[in-house]
Amino acid sequence: MFSQVIFSNEYLELIEKEERYYVRVFEKGFNMKDFTAIMLEYPRINLTHFGALGSAIALASGKIISIGIKKPLVEVSVSKDRLKGYVVINMTQQAFDSKDKSELVQYIMEAIDQSKIVYGIDVHDIINDIEPLKKIQVAEGVLPVRGEDAQVKLYEVEDVKPQMIEDETVNHYELNLINKVEKGAWLGERIEPKPGVPGKTVWGEVIPAQAGRQVQLEYDKKTVTQKYDEEEDKTFLYAKRTGAVIYQNNVIGVCNFLEIDGSVSFKTGNIDFDGMVEIKKTIEDNFIVRADHDIQVMGDMGVGSVDTIESRDGNIYIRGGIAGKNKAKIKCNGDLYTKFASECTIECDGTVNIGSYAINCDIKAKEVILESYKSRIIGGTIEADIKVQAGEIGNRTESYTKIQINGFNRKKIKEEYDTILLTISKVKEKINHIKQKLSIYSVGHLNQDQKQQYEKLSEEFEYFKKNLKLLYNKQKKYVSYLHAKGEGELKVSSCLYPNVSITIKSHTKHNSKYVKFPISYYVINNELIKA
Repeated sequence: MFSQVIFSNEYLELIEKEERYYVRVFEKGFNMKDFTAIMLEYPRINLTHFGALGSAIALASGKIISIGIKKPLVEVSVSKDRLKGYVVINMTQQAFDSKDKSELVQYIMEAIDQSKIVYGIDVHDIINDIEPLKKIQVAEGVLPVRGEDAQVKLYEVEDVKPQMIEDETVNHYELNLINKVEKGAWLGERIEPKPGVPGKTVWGEVIPAQAGRQVQLEYDKKTVTQKYDEEEDKTFLYAKRTGAVIYQNNVIGVCNFLEIDGSVSFKTGNIDFDGMVEIKKTIEDNFIVRADHDIQVMGDMGVGSVDTIESRDGNIYIRGGIAGKNKAKIKCNGDLYTKFASECTIECDGTVNIGSYAINCDIKAKEVILESYKSRIIGGTIEADIKVQAGEIGNRTESYTKIQINGFNRKKIKEEYDTILLTISKVKEKINHIKQKLSIYSVGHLNQDQKQQYEKLSEEFEYFKKNLKLLYNKQKKYVSYLHAKGEGELKVSSCLYPNVSITIKSHTKHNSKYVKFPISYYVINNELIKA
């Protein structure tokens, strides 16, 4: 019955019959490792009963034992992801060299066809790479390509950066706090996410592609409207009313905007407004202007002995300067920007930025900064928590000038700053984690539960994005604080005159000499340092 002996030696016989292999061991002493060499001579043996072979060799009973099946001449396999197809030619090198290659290629193509591989077949690679007992890639599928995410572009409110512009005829402190828009003005747009490109397995199966991720447009629905343009595949944001563009918690809106074409005077009366105010000329003496948001006075002459200018939750910009005549009071929750200040009172929760000089002023702020080398502080009292900076302090007539810096706990500020950095890092990680979760969803192929989960993740994504922007703004402020030396600094970039009183934290120094070079005073380790 088992007549086709394909190999024999003094220990055993290897028998082939009906696509199966058998062994008959009749003599003990055969080394199991030597069977590997036999299999190399007969590469179509698929040893499926290794234990049976081991027992047969150990017992040498002379019985015929089934040990495996016959591999096909061309063995086809497909990767787990079904994106790659392979063949192995089960031939010895000698048999391969004697075989007609075109005939082998034909065998390979038939085997591929029988295995249902229909896509990504590369005949050129088959012809060129064909070798015996080598796994050769013969087909490759295509991964799906995720669609492009939505792209959002919004109206840009530039960082406030005052600039002194000087020539023979004009000397302005240029800035623009208020971004005025008309009803129907463009405020932003979103290019909608694109569908992905499906992939395909080597078996011709379509692999669905994920659509691009949608990005929510965050806008104040009371003051901004959206409109989808099918032709451009874009969603646009437009102002519902004339006003001023603002961002509150990263949400774009249009706040109430009051524009006074001339001056605040008996014609207009005092102003108390729930939005932003722009005054084209000036505020006449004794009048009051209050607003919830930014106030800017654009006249070249600035303001004189006004009663009060107050921004409850914003910044103030006075283009021409303040000549207060010991009456004007300026208050703001944010920052103040003005060309000059004289004989006025300023209370500011942020930074007071002055272009040229402050004369006989009473100023309280987080920081008081006169960046110009030619800038001057003469007379008055300047009180800051963090830093005071000017070109010159005092004057030749030795007007009494008081500089008081309350100081800050650098260690605490640094700890808070480090906490902000750590929080930023964690929020960024959270954003990336949510992005990865969102990427597994294909918006066009979601059931109800998946859709709810997707929307929930999208809301989380936008929430953390908003938080990240707020953290970056907070970080920026802390960087400014930490740029001050020690725990409170006075920085003079040109010269310091006599009769200037300097108090930093609990340390007071009365300057009695003319110092004609840059100098800084700061406190560190409870010691007043001059640098």
